[in-house]
Amino acid sequence: MLKRSIIFLILIIAAAFISGSFAIYNLKSKSSHHEFMVNNGTWRVNPSMDLKTPKQRALIAIIGLFALRESEVVYFTAVDDSDGNPLSSTHDYILSGSIPEARYWSYTLYGEDDFLIPNEQKLYGYNGNTIQYMPQDSLNPEIHVSGQLSYTIEISSEEKERNWLPSGNNKQLALTLRLYNPSPEVYQNLETIPLPEITRIK
Repeated sequence: MLKRSIIFLILIIAAAFISGSFAIYNLKSKSSHHEFMVNNGTWRVNPSMDLKTPKQRALIAIIGLFALRESEVVYFTAVDDSDGNPLSSTHDYILSGSIPEARYWSYTLYGEDDFLIPNEQKLYGYNGNTIQYMPQDSLNPEIHVSGQLSYTIEISSEEKERNWLPSGNNKQLALTLRLYNPSPEVYQNLETIPLPEITRIK
């Protein structure tokens, strides 16, 4: 009788683990986000963190714990490059962008487990204070060549000289752009505002 009880308990735990894993996989899949996410090129954004649906609450609990309300910050996330291919540490990428319309902004790279990617250099992201901008016009150093400060970030498992985000060994990567207190234009044009390109180079 005790042996049967133990086997039954093990089966219940195994079933719960399998069903839970399937539910988490389903929540994290791109197709499950269409109810409350909008697209801007390869980037996705949740326009409202109202947590009205169980699915939205569950997703935020898994990949966005402690997320702030949209009145404070807008989260753009990319899991594909600009050609629509999944981001992976198998390849190298160049992110090309310029200063967004926000009080403060940052990029953070995550691994397939939705956590920061461990690395010796402890490089996990960049913001407006830590990123190195593109060179300026030597004749007019106060004016940037494009009229707006721009930058590139290299995503690679191999070390790079500047603005490098180590990708480790992950089949799937996720890059999050956070815009803190963005301008009204950002809120009004979430699907059309210019966002960085993510180009696979290797």
